[in-house]
Amino acid sequence: MSGTVRVLIPFWTGVPAHCFYQEFQRGIGEAVRELGHEPVPFQFGTKCGSTEAEANGYFQLLQRVRIGVVLDLACWGCAFSGIWVPHEGPGRVPICDRFDVACVGWLFDHLHSQFIHRIHASRLYAAYPDLGQPEQARLIYPNLKTAGDIVAPPAVRAAADTSMEDWSKGRDIDVLYVGNLVPGALGRFWHDRSSSLWSHSQDPTFCDALAEAVLQEPETPLHVAMQKTIEKLGITPLGLHAQFSAVEHFLRFTVRRDAVVAVARSGVRMQVVGKGWDGIALPPNVEMRPEINYSEFFRLAGQAKICLDASTYVDGANDRVFTYAVNRAVCFTNSAGYLRATFGDDGGMRFYSTANLPGLCEGIRTLLSRRRLLCELGESAKQTVLSAHTWRHRLERILAAAAAPATATSSATP
Repeated sequence: MSGTVRVLIPFWTGVPAHCFYQEFQRGIGEAVRELGHEPVPFQFGTKCGSTEAEANGYFQLLQRVRIGVVLDLACWGCAFSGIWVPHEGPGRVPICDRFDVACVGWLFDHLHSQFIHRIHASRLYAAYPDLGQPEQARLIYPNLKTAGDIVAPPAVRAAADTSMEDWSKGRDIDVLYVGNLVPGALGRFWHDRSSSLWSHSQDPTFCDALAEAVLQEPETPLHVAMQKTIEKLGITPLGLHAQFSAVEHFLRFTVRRDAVVAVARSGVRMQVVGKGWDGIALPPNVEMRPEINYSEFFRLAGQAKICLDASTYVDGANDRVFTYAVNRAVCFTNSAGYLRATFGDDGGMRFYSTANLPGLCEGIRTLLSRRRLLCELGESAKQTVLSAHTWRHRLERILAAAAAPATATSSATP
């Protein structure tokens, strides 16, 4: 987009204190200004909802201020896209169409917690954190139409680097893992009607088959495994969204638990940070800490030599890996698709397979014994992030895509 662009950023004020949302909103706002544009914040009180007063305020804002693009963070402001207003001719149109505004639904996590399919706009662009998510979205939401898809994982601010200038100082954490655990998701809860995670839309036979398919081939994207499972069983279960979200939830926490337990049992000194780990039997070489806010997260990343990432983003990334890298900590991650293409094999990140956790443990032990290499990899990781993975880099790509002519229209109706 040429010239100064006013970027409307709806922001949910009720976000939990430990959530990523506030840090991301801050980083994106800074990036808008870095690029010479103007962020226009709009606060609302209910995720995926709006009051009459908020809806009126949103309409009046768009009527008063020429907005170039709406950035809907996590798609949690989707209710505002559903404001239908009169236009020239009969009928009504979505508010973004009325004011000829591009809308970007920027997903930072998985599809079952962020609702790209609820956004109404002819110029709807979807920004996904994983290379496979556009296909996931079309499998789960077959009526979803976008004007463009962008791969734009959560990024990092350079200010997230809290490490000391001398790499050898302040690195008192050998291995750091940060992430919550939901113990109830570690079993196949779709068989348990008493589980808070159970839903009548979950097909136990299909969920079992899908979970087994991914556990047997962990590098296979979830939507590919789902398509294979449908073909194998010869059925298309009702509520693909319910099946997908249930199995992803199970896999997410299973992968975390298995990787952390394996590294912990290898004997390295380790800190595990987050909710739910008190129910897991970890050896005494592990220090456990409760859930922390982002400021504390940055501080710990700056104290770590190695950080562990265990994810269901096989072709994408979460923000944690970039925070580790900008703090010059070497990250071991199983998300090799997108990250290996960016970092390469010498860019300061190490890749492992959840099918070979002994190999992960051996790689960590070996690297901890090579202090000079750790330092060199950490420096390389930081430079890779600063050259390609800041919020400014993400926003440049998104604004360029949103400036392109629309190639599809939304099929949404009021």
